[in-house]
Amino acid sequence: MMIKQILVVKETREGESRVALTPETISSLSSRQYRLLVETNAGLKAGFTDSDYIKAGADIFVLSTEEFPPDTLILRVKRPDKAREDLENKCFQENTFMMGFLDPFDADNHVLSWQNSGITTFSVDLFKSLPITDPKNMQAAMSRIAGRLAFQDGLKYYKGEKPVKLTVIGTGPAAFSAIFEARKAGLPVQVFGRQERHQAELEAAGSLYHILPDPPNQIKFIRPYLKKETIVITAARTPRVKAPLLIDEESLSVLPKGAVIIDLAVNEGGNVVGSKSDQVVIKDGVFLAHVSGYPKAEPKEASEAYANCLARLLAEVLSPRGELNLTHDLLKECWLTHRGKRNLSLFEAHP
Repeated sequence: MMIKQILVVKETREGESRVALTPETISSLSSRQYRLLVETNAGLKAGFTDSDYIKAGADIFVLSTEEFPPDTLILRVKRPDKAREDLENKCFQENTFMMGFLDPFDADNHVLSWQNSGITTFSVDLFKSLPITDPKNMQAAMSRIAGRLAFQDGLKYYKGEKPVKLTVIGTGPAAFSAIFEARKAGLPVQVFGRQERHQAELEAAGSLYHILPDPPNQIKFIRPYLKKETIVITAARTPRVKAPLLIDEESLSVLPKGAVIIDLAVNEGGNVVGSKSDQVVIKDGVFLAHVSGYPKAEPKEASEAYANCLARLLAEVLSPRGELNLTHDLLKECWLTHRGKRNLSLFEAHP
């Protein structure tokens, strides 16, 4: 499939200030044979002006006065809000493609709308084969920011008298980010994970690593280690799988009063009983907190990280002439809709 232009659209979700490509990444793509378009003010909240994008080689696009041009790849960070989505669905042209974090499993038929429109969509949170260290892995890049900010929030919320200690449950990019932030601050850290391969690295960095038993025994295994802990970050989650419950009511009761838990797995079901999306809950004297979009708090840095990953992905799946390789393994992993069809295997695996 030939792409004649790439269009970076403005984010419209509440509180979303990121942008899919920065002027620097636009500049890296400007030597290619397709046109680069950026919706007016798309980067403003992240610190990038329209003139910055023009200097980098892009043209400015205004959706209110024109439809999406045909043969366009639309790039975004998040799925748009409902009003914008309804508008876009009327503006799609022949051979429209879209890529971003598209919330494919939200139960409101937005994927069906894209299917009926005939456009091709890719959700970049669905990669299965990308290691967390791969420079194309946007989910990992955002998770690293989330882990760092979750640790900072833990310090902010903790008002107890006991010395600060950190417990991290999980060994994904968010967990590692929180761990190394705490070690840089000189704090003692203990980590719970399932994979023995992380032990040497974490213990070399000064953390204590506990290998979790099989799921039926994990809650009881973790509980006695919580008695003196003041900040706990839970980030045990697997894409498209319900997050395991690892801290129950009895476990909460053994934590010191004033302890803080940041549950990063709430949107996947939660690792902690009683934790709620985007809320702080006080339960048995323990603060349970969750923030669904930590990277939004640092829009410039998060946009740069996201854009760098996206530019590397485009360099792999899109030729300088604009040929989009739909048979590339990564695109086959993350496609949602294409020419009136839906990726049934994906949705059947996620009821």
